[in-house]
Amino acid sequence: MKIIVGLGNPGIKFKKNRHNAGFMAIDKVAKETGINIKTRKFDSVIGRGFIGKDEVILAKPQTFVNLSGQAVSKLVNFYKMDLEDLVVVHDDADIEFGRIKVKKNGKSGGHNGIESIIDALGNENFSRIRIGIGRSIHYEDLKKYVLKNFDKLEMSKFDEILSRVLDAVIITIRDSIDKAMCTINTLAIV
Repeated sequence: MKIIVGLGNPGIKFKKNRHNAGFMAIDKVAKETGINIKTRKFDSVIGRGFIGKDEVILAKPQTFVNLSGQAVSKLVNFYKMDLEDLVVVHDDADIEFGRIKVKKNGKSGGHNGIESIIDALGNENFSRIRIGIGRSIHYEDLKKYVLKNFDKLEMSKFDEILSRVLDAVIITIRDSIDKAMCTINTLAIV
């Protein structure tokens, strides 16, 4: 079994924020795989089902991005998961908009949600699927930028971006994180 966690902030006012790209991705995966995400457990909204023949848990922590580690550690500990079976999907301002990067493990890269997860788990050896949101061209404060909604042009491309994230999740589950890195990281920008 694998746990796929999408990072975001709960609440309708954050729904289309750049920081909620992880939530949007989990919603896309759930829709395309028929997994119902409704159960409230472990400070998250979760759904359990299958991607192909592999059992997965899809999760959206309800602790806000910067405290994601609280929810993720509860999930990992309850299900007694190896960290190699944890995949976190999140926004990344250091990747240009329209690009998806799959990463095996490593530091947080300054992402507070990933830092929270690393701190809570005491380990950085989990996979990530990073959704590029780029940086503000107006040199806007990053904290303000990630809490703004995607603009109309970005939203017009976002379904294709989420389809690539879905591909990354499926390849990771079916084959391996290494195969996902080789396949997804080389794709052109949407």
